[in-house]
Amino acid sequence: MTARALDGQIAVVTGASRGIGRAISVELASHGAHVVCTARTERPRDDIAGTLTETVERITSAGGRATAHRADLLIPGDLDALATAVLEDHGRVDIVVNNAAYIGDAVFESVWDMTPESWSNMIELNVNVPWRLTKAFAPSMRTRGRGLVVNLSSSSSHAPPPGTAAPLPGAGGLGAAYPTSKAALTHMTALIGNELRAEGITMVAIDPGFAASESAAILASRLGADVAWAQPVEVAAKATGWIATCADPLQYAGAFIVARELADEHGLLPAS
Repeated sequence: MTARALDGQIAVVTGASRGIGRAISVELASHGAHVVCTARTERPRDDIAGTLTETVERITSAGGRATAHRADLLIPGDLDALATAVLEDHGRVDIVVNNAAYIGDAVFESVWDMTPESWSNMIELNVNVPWRLTKAFAPSMRTRGRGLVVNLSSSSSHAPPPGTAAPLPGAGGLGAAYPTSKAALTHMTALIGNELRAEGITMVAIDPGFAASESAAILASRLGADVAWAQPVEVAAKATGWIATCADPLQYAGAFIVARELADEHGLLPAS
């Protein structure tokens, strides 16, 4: 069997039951990684497709290695149990992909409509959980002098130029919470990425763009966008796979990478 770039490596991917998380899980497994897929959805739901079981089955049916670990990362006990189980089962983690994000109606709520609970949950899942998972798994990377942490961010993390009239929530625009959380994640990536670089660990923020996930049609309708504009979830997956397998991942440490640009630069996707 031909050796693959990630043979023997352990990857943890959050939000892996569908969409970008599933695509990244499949991509990393195709390069040889054993992927620990984690999300809340184990059983089929009526409102949206995708489960952890389906992601793992897709990987294993293609000859890859994957396991499922259900966790609601907004519950500290679930997050701690995930970290403990992965380290006990595998002894280390080589790659962490912080893909899970707090989405839904709260993304579009104005300051008048958003509840303190929704605001706190957005910041918790989109910022604090990636920090906590990095804190849990980076020591095992530091021991070996290498590792990769990928934070799925967003172009919305960049504030509009002063004087720019951004669309208001409910009129094609996002509320403040989601962009604020992604801005914090992008900034955290730059700062912690600089710290981890000295240990041989790469932390990078990837902007997946408007992706054709299971929720794309719902998001498009709320933003007044055409769902046909959505790009395949494989764009973000291929960008992640490239960084994980390239000769020098540290060149990306602390950077904000637009997935489409990286994919086009390196010819990672079939010509359309």
